[in-house]
Amino acid sequence: MAEMWEKKHKVVESGGWGRNLKSYEKFRTMAMVSKEELIAYLNKDGDNVKPKMRAKALKELTKRGVKLVWK
Repeated sequence: MAEMWEKKHKVVESGGWGRNLKSYEKFRTMAMVSKEELIAYLNKDGDNVKPKMRAKALKELTKRGVKLVWK
């Protein structure tokens, strides 16, 4: 399976009742995330940045051929 950027979560469409209720799983893989969003995540400071997610973003950018210059 592809590497995930966000956790899967169940989405329920409104307008249904009982058994007619439609639901599906929504998710985002690394291929769905734009380069700008990955770079913005790397530049974000604070406690909200998880080391594993930072490593995933860095790995995906190098896989796409983006050269990063650290200052």
